[in-house]
Amino acid sequence: MKPLFIPCQSGQLFCGFYPPINNDVSRAIIHIPAFAEEMNKSRRMVALQAQAFAQQAYAVLVLDLFGTGDSTGDFGDATWEIWLQNIDTTIAWLRQQGAQSIDLWGLRAGVLLAMDFANRTRHPIAHLIAWQPVVNGDIFLTQFLRLRVAAAMMDSNAPREKTADLKQQLLAGQALEVAGYGLNPDLARPLMALRAEQLPCQTVKEMALFEVVSNPDTPIALANTQWLATLQAQHINASLTKIVGDSFWASQEISEAPDLITASCKKLGQWR
Repeated sequence: MKPLFIPCQSGQLFCGFYPPINNDVSRAIIHIPAFAEEMNKSRRMVALQAQAFAQQAYAVLVLDLFGTGDSTGDFGDATWEIWLQNIDTTIAWLRQQGAQSIDLWGLRAGVLLAMDFANRTRHPIAHLIAWQPVVNGDIFLTQFLRLRVAAAMMDSNAPREKTADLKQQLLAGQALEVAGYGLNPDLARPLMALRAEQLPCQTVKEMALFEVVSNPDTPIALANTQWLATLQAQHINASLTKIVGDSFWASQEISEAPDLITASCKKLGQWR
């Protein structure tokens, strides 16, 4: 992995660049990370997958969005529009290196960000890989805000709050702090409004959805099967694969889901 900084409108974006095994950068993949602490929990799995994709002769760019990781800025200053611009900037950088075909690989809320970008961009996105996709931004943000509600319940001096009240504060333009992360209303409000099935993404040629479950008998989430049907109705060549493994983005200890890496590499090989 080669660490590098890419200049952007908001400062410097830190990226981990995994050069392809054959040094041919014509095919490239950009990783769009998970949200807040989920990104940190997922770093090992993302690095292992990036290495595996590079072994398949893909140039892989693992992006730290503005206000996250080693990129410029504080999380509390990040907005959805800045993050969309970050993706555009990294695509332009890869084009300058010689990339002709660019795929997006999103994790959790990063899937929604990748989808929204693909829905707006002028750039053709060859493929989109969706790991454990968040399909409803409002539900996801509710779960994130529950971290603040739970923390307040443990503190006898803290005021009691409800997620509905916190959402109203965000909608009114008030910033919040949740689990040590500043939350900008201009980041939260667009996220709340997004639904995967409402994003047509006609510029995406093919999509692969992956859902990780802890038990082989666990069924795939209904939201994902419904989204798959919506994509196929839009004539997008989409697939949905169930993987048994650890919830590495949410586990207390750093964990792995090796079968997810294997399945993702297999899908990439089928596309190629």
